[in-house]
Amino acid sequence: MRPTLIDNSLLLQTVAVSADEEVNCNFLGPVDCQLPNTLTFLDDERFVSELVENPRIVAVFVTQELSPLIPSRVVKIVVDEPRFYFFTLLNYLSERSYEKFDSVIDKTAQIHSTAFVNDYNVRIGARTLIEPNVTVLADVTIGQDCVIRAGAVIGSEGFEHKRTSRGILPVRHDGGVELKDKVEIGSNSCVDKGFSFRQTIIGSETKIDNLVHIGHGVQTGARCLFAACSMAGGSVTYGDDVWVGPNATVVSGLNVGNGAKVTLGAVVTKDVAEGERVTGNFAISHGRFLENLKKAAR
Repeated sequence: MRPTLIDNSLLLQTVAVSADEEVNCNFLGPVDCQLPNTLTFLDDERFVSELVENPRIVAVFVTQELSPLIPSRVVKIVVDEPRFYFFTLLNYLSERSYEKFDSVIDKTAQIHSTAFVNDYNVRIGARTLIEPNVTVLADVTIGQDCVIRAGAVIGSEGFEHKRTSRGILPVRHDGGVELKDKVEIGSNSCVDKGFSFRQTIIGSETKIDNLVHIGHGVQTGARCLFAACSMAGGSVTYGDDVWVGPNATVVSGLNVGNGAKVTLGAVVTKDVAEGERVTGNFAISHGRFLENLKKAAR
């Protein structure tokens, strides 16, 4: 997850909490958040050390059992289920701060009569082509000279749900999608909107094939190529000129460097260096994969 800007005046109005002192924070974020004055949550002892070592954390939703492990500099908000209170607060604040504007569509854009374009919070640039049965939801910006092929969905809600004792809590997606100029999205592909103010951004001249899933908060550089049925997990960052092969999967939060290649069917669980080519499940250097394959065939 990514840090979320909050209005401190809303905090104690939103959830019933008990704190030893005044809570003064500016962001909601994870225990490793790098923004100042962050409120986080802690319900697992494994993450105590990260919180303790992060001077940017100033307050935490925490259970009674874990509260003695929190340093005195951090304000403790003791609740029965920190995860539930944290994400309930995030949902509330993101909904309260949401603003609408009338959608703006350039007069030279071509939009098929069966396409749906939300009537607010959408921008579509000059000469962009939107084919039949495309869905463009709110909080989407599409640049100039883009092509959105039939059946694609841009700006869908991403997959972020939290298990709590009160049931499964969906987390509201408060970001958007930006397609830079000359982007092409293939038929029946899906591009999720951003999450916790990390936007989903598809770089200029990037081409996405049919049946591709781009998760929330994915950001690509320019001229990337995504082949059919590939999947980009949430908040993956791609450099320029990356190639992702058919049915390849890149796990959430990774970095894929400039000019890297992810080959057919690869499952990537580690960062990929600039210019590196990775293969396999789990993906490793392509040269090493071939060496292992040769050894196995002897």
